[in-house]
Amino acid sequence: MGDKSFRIKAITLILIFASLWLCSAGRLFYLQIMKSREISKRMREEQLRHLLTEAKRGDILDRKGRVLATDLKMYTLYAKKDLIEDPQKTADALSNYGIGSKSRLESLLKDDAEFIKIARGVPDSIVEEIELKGIYAVREWYRYYPSRKIGKTTIGTLNWKREGIIGIEREYNDLLMGIDGWAYYLEVPRYSGIKLLKKSEADYKDPIPGKDIYLTIDLDLQTIMDNELRELKESTQADQVMGICVSVHTGEILSMVSIPEFEPQEGWSNNGCTSWEFEPGSIFKLIPAFAYLRNGLSPGDIVVDSTSSTSFGGKVFRDLHSHPAYTFREAIIHSSNAGFISVGEMVGKKEMYRCARLLGIGCKTGIDLPIEYSGKIPVLPRERDIRLATVSFGQGVSVTPLQMVMAYQAIANDGVLLRPRVMKEVRRNHKVIRKSGKEVIRRLGDPGISMTLLDVLHDAALKGTGLTASLSLLPIAGKTGTAWRVKNGRYVKEEYISSFVGMFPYPKPEFVIGIFIDNPKGAYYASLTACPAFREVAKRMALLKGFRKNLL
Repeated sequence: MGDKSFRIKAITLILIFASLWLCSAGRLFYLQIMKSREISKRMREEQLRHLLTEAKRGDILDRKGRVLATDLKMYTLYAKKDLIEDPQKTADALSNYGIGSKSRLESLLKDDAEFIKIARGVPDSIVEEIELKGIYAVREWYRYYPSRKIGKTTIGTLNWKREGIIGIEREYNDLLMGIDGWAYYLEVPRYSGIKLLKKSEADYKDPIPGKDIYLTIDLDLQTIMDNELRELKESTQADQVMGICVSVHTGEILSMVSIPEFEPQEGWSNNGCTSWEFEPGSIFKLIPAFAYLRNGLSPGDIVVDSTSSTSFGGKVFRDLHSHPAYTFREAIIHSSNAGFISVGEMVGKKEMYRCARLLGIGCKTGIDLPIEYSGKIPVLPRERDIRLATVSFGQGVSVTPLQMVMAYQAIANDGVLLRPRVMKEVRRNHKVIRKSGKEVIRRLGDPGISMTLLDVLHDAALKGTGLTASLSLLPIAGKTGTAWRVKNGRYVKEEYISSFVGMFPYPKPEFVIGIFIDNPKGAYYASLTACPAFREVAKRMALLKGFRKNLL
């Protein structure tokens, strides 16, 4: 009886163990054979990381191929906290590599996050040296501007998303940014944390680098203009200064400076050359002068008598100083406001307004830069006579520096107004895929009118208010401007805007340079501020190899 009971119990246990073994074997067979691919795939997915691989942004270069903006390959260091055995030693080692202070690193490594960002912008040379468990690196691109502040507002800068926010970086962002790629990375714990991420055999897509933008800007001339205007701002204590140089026959912007330049840490600053609107004063006399000649009137005719005054619109206007009777030519040479009010009366409201629009006043120039303002000119045929009088000498109208420079460009170019541009060509892998070309906005009519006006403006620079801008070996034509400053719709006492726009070499100009000074302290006449700055820029420009043959 006992033996039978024992046998039953033994058989029962054997059957139970056999059943368990068969179940285990079956389960193992099911998992290892039937489900092996699915399990393997699931385990692999748990280790895979899908990461975007950022595209290299295209370079920005000057007209001679010198780099103004480029991407540098840098790294961001991360810590995987569960692999770091001694945070203090790790922090000490990282500090020795110049990654940061030991106290800061120790504080970071105490964070509860699984992955901790340690530092950005770490170069190759340091990454290659680091051999620390739990520390690894991810490659990123960092924007670098070799010329630093020079031309920064025109070149532009990026936000934290690496998107252009001003200048060329913004205008051509779609071409520069490229297309990001992606890849799967397999997390493989190794002693060297830097090799923690290893590309798997899964599909991936390489990023496509952005295209390179070659500018019309010449870095040498840009540097000259930048240095001169920084000195000018310091000596005059002006709120801002701007300078533009344009090629007469192509419309290419060779230099464009707006100081203070844009600095993210100092707050937003637009490009004043395209977005600053101001009352121009006497540089605007180019427009009534053009209208006067366009109507067939003679440069030798008297426009103001020896009383140095004129009556118009029920008001008497006088020049600052008494003088003999002035012809039209002399009125420009000596910048007579009374003379130009008479010019405006001879021309009339309709013709004055038409000629202002022909020369681009009140219109955007169409330059390929963001944030351009149009200025404003009143519709004179609808205005009172007094408005025609003030507009004739540059009051009651607002312009941008670029507008005025391009108006002078049209006169220097035999009456052909061009669209200004800063992009010369776009390249991919050193091959030109797009080029900008000369674009005519409009033709102003008889080239002889522009030639006569150019001759008169040469006299203004040689004998009149622009004398301090002249160079003995570089004949120029140009006009000064000194105007009251407007704030909140009112003229501000003892605040002025000084300017000079010059064309050279006379009589066949190749270049136009405009210098604009906002609220200089102390001496404010253009002959004492803008003219000497123009002369210095033009003189140094004439010594540059790339421009010498066109100037001397």
